[in-house]
Amino acid sequence: MLAIFALVAGTAFKVIPLLNPNSENIKENIVYDKKTGTVNVLIVGTDKVPGEKRNRSDTIAIASLDIDKKVIKVLTIPRDTRAQIPGKGWQKINHAYAYGGIELLGKSIVNLLAIPIHYYVVVNYDSFPKLVDLIGGVDIYVSKHLKYHDRAGNLHIDIPKGMQHLDGKTALGYVRFRNDAYGDIGRIERQKKFYNAVFEKLKQPEILTKIPSLIKEGLRLIDTNISMSQALQLASYLKDIPRENVAIATLPGRPAYIEKVSYWIPDLAAAAEFLASTPTKPKIIENDGNTKEETAKAENTIQLKWPLVILNGDGKPRLAQRFAYLMQSKGLAEISYSGNAKHFDYKYTTVRIPKDFADEDINLVVTFFTTIGLKEEMIFKNSDVKTITLILGHDYERILKKLES
Repeated sequence: MLAIFALVAGTAFKVIPLLNPNSENIKENIVYDKKTGTVNVLIVGTDKVPGEKRNRSDTIAIASLDIDKKVIKVLTIPRDTRAQIPGKGWQKINHAYAYGGIELLGKSIVNLLAIPIHYYVVVNYDSFPKLVDLIGGVDIYVSKHLKYHDRAGNLHIDIPKGMQHLDGKTALGYVRFRNDAYGDIGRIERQKKFYNAVFEKLKQPEILTKIPSLIKEGLRLIDTNISMSQALQLASYLKDIPRENVAIATLPGRPAYIEKVSYWIPDLAAAAEFLASTPTKPKIIENDGNTKEETAKAENTIQLKWPLVILNGDGKPRLAQRFAYLMQSKGLAEISYSGNAKHFDYKYTTVRIPKDFADEDINLVVTFFTTIGLKEEMIFKNSDVKTITLILGHDYERILKKLES
């Protein structure tokens, strides 16, 4: 939502005769990190849960604006990220807002990333659909059918696979959906695609006529300590920023269970490298939401092209779900189901292939699983399965280490 507001405000300067500031003007009127020349903005999307008195942070991101280089980097932070919350100890980062609002969340982010937070933007999802409708919705390629119903939370999502035009209500469902093995990581990837779709929409000439209502709605929507003059000045300064100077990434890390609680364990060195780097190549978005660089990388990365079922044959709680989350977050396979096997006495991890698979397809399956650490003799046809099935045995740790590396 900060991106929408900034881009719209920036576009407004093409029709509103205001003075375009330079970098020195910007530095005179805003707080920034003098060592790096960056302005760091904490972006929070809040969600009110029925029956709860306080809002919770449903989406967290850091926007880092390099004033001199005109570079914008956005680091999205999974809500399950393990972080030290002042006065509360090690917990999931999204708990901080419920405990102490934007102030405590800001302190927790400073502890986590070791960067200063200069400004914040808090968005209430209740107003999100109205702003999307003001720009006439967006066009997005939906990579798979998104379906989820929560009557208690009054959340109903049903978006078919394929190219879709999303109005405000549907777009909200699109950016909130996380009811699959990808979880929060998958939702963040969809939010990136939504941002890029909005970016393209706001460049269309017909949007110019809607700028006054967009600005009015944006100001009503956003709770921030950025003043109107500061926001417009920044937007004006960055209005012509090239696409290759905008980079969006998810906080690097891995899933893990600590004391029976699932966390996202951040790779802080990789996060610092991203925030300190400068984008050098254009990131042209394909119709599947990936960049051309990502698509080329994927073509050279081993990937299972059939759906995979993962079963826990060891007995460790939520072991299958952990593997599913890890494999999907790395883009290795699409998980159609994860759960428990019929018993927990599997000594070795095995893969069972449906009997109707052709020999050339079996070779691809064998290549995939031996690459991630399985023994070839543990991969075989089985008439009892209709989908490729991975049954985790007592030797799962060896395979887990291979996947994590």
